[in-house]
This record gives sequence, structure tokens and C-alpha cells, in this order.
Amino acid sequence: MNKVTVKYRGHLAALTGIAEETLEAVDVNGALKSLRKIHGRQAAKAARSMLITLNGESILLLNSYKTPLYEGDVLSFLPICAGG
Repeated sequence: MNKVTVKYRGHLAALTGIAEETLEAVDVNGALKSLRKIHGRQAAKAARSMLITLNGESILLLNSYKTPLYEGDVLSFLPICAGG
């Protein structure tokens, strides 16, 4: 397991009550499981609906939820914004 910094923004920060924490996980899916265990089902559901980035790059451009995490990585959950 690797220690990674996890940053919460928008509604997820309100649900967790914090903006940042350190979690241990081997991949993004493991981090989401830890988030659910610590902050509950609603927070985990909100996290899955957000833009998830690893070190500033969308996990969708990597290996999605199977993207491996390494010591010192920064995993961020960002609100998806749209407008016109």
C-alpha cells in the first residue's frame, strides 16, 4: 500500500468535512473503497461522479479506476462544470 494525498473539492469537501487527507491504496479503486469506509456511501457515490485526476491528469487518460498509485501521488476529486 502506498500513501497518497487525496484532495476533495466542491460538494465532496462538504460531505467529508475536509479538503485533504492521506490515504493508503494500491490503485484508484482502492482509494475509493477507503473513502467509502471512512466517509460513507454518499461521499463515495459523489466521488465517482466527479472528475478524478492523478497528479493533474484525468484517470480516464490513464487506466481509469485500475490506475496504480505510488507513494507521494496526489489524487484529486474535482466538480465537473458545464456552461454555455
